[in-house]
Amino acid sequence: MATAANPVYANVAFLRIPQFDSRSVTEQAALKEKLEARTREAVSGVARVDRVVLDADDGLAIILFGDPDRALRVAESFCVGTAEPAVQAGLNHGPLALSSAGADTRVFGDGLTAAAAAARFAQPRKLLVTQDFARALERRHPARAAELATAGDFTDTRVRQHSFYTPERKRVGAYRRRMIALAVAGVVAILATGLATRALVKRLFPPPPAIVTLNVKPRGDVYVDGLYKGSVPPLRELEVQAGSHSFEIRNARFTPYAVTLDLKAGERSEIAHTFLAPRVPPRPQPQQQQPGFWDSLKRKFGGGG
Repeated sequence: MATAANPVYANVAFLRIPQFDSRSVTEQAALKEKLEARTREAVSGVARVDRVVLDADDGLAIILFGDPDRALRVAESFCVGTAEPAVQAGLNHGPLALSSAGADTRVFGDGLTAAAAAARFAQPRKLLVTQDFARALERRHPARAAELATAGDFTDTRVRQHSFYTPERKRVGAYRRRMIALAVAGVVAILATGLATRALVKRLFPPPPAIVTLNVKPRGDVYVDGLYKGSVPPLRELEVQAGSHSFEIRNARFTPYAVTLDLKAGERSEIAHTFLAPRVPPRPQPQQQQPGFWDSLKRKFGGGG
């Protein structure tokens, strides 16, 4: 523990038993014993070097070094359920110091004073945290700090004003939805920017076309994807966009030649074809002579031809 000249910063949870002074001595002792038992259970998961429990006139104070989120969870454990005694809980982050060394050592400082003030204004089973603690929590755990809602401003007997916060779990969903919405909006903006940039680059710097050289004999009409492009000769080469294209060379005397090419930007390719065998027209099928009326009538009655 530090000396008065060297204060340390810690999280302080002050637990106050409501209306403690108006209770009988026997009842006070019983309530203190129950609170001590609850405190032992609440800090059982915290290493001894990270915690100190101090006795107070109307309750207890728990000093928790390190992570403010852990201190918040410990303080919240006293504000849930129906276990007795119901306490007024205040949580602060601030400086602490020792009055002196030895058996009569006392802990003092704004860290303890502000936590006690928060506990005095708190309703039973409702935790109040100070502005200093809220800032400390936000530095380490922004998402956890988003759970804190403003509890209002309070004025003590010395006319000092205090601003307190209280945890509200329902704010977690709103915070997460807001963070998700911001993340989605950011991704959409990045994608939109990327697509727009890509479209602009494509428009300002279009990819070079593929070039197809035509070597066709004796001649032919060229069709690309079903569209007429010219005759060979005089046409000797074509420029087409990168991608898959179907080419067809037609000559009325020959069977058409068709080929599909998958072309890359700037690629050069060749279509070479020589029409050799002329197209053979289909033979007409002989028509079967239909029998005349008198022939059909003769057959019907068994007559000769």
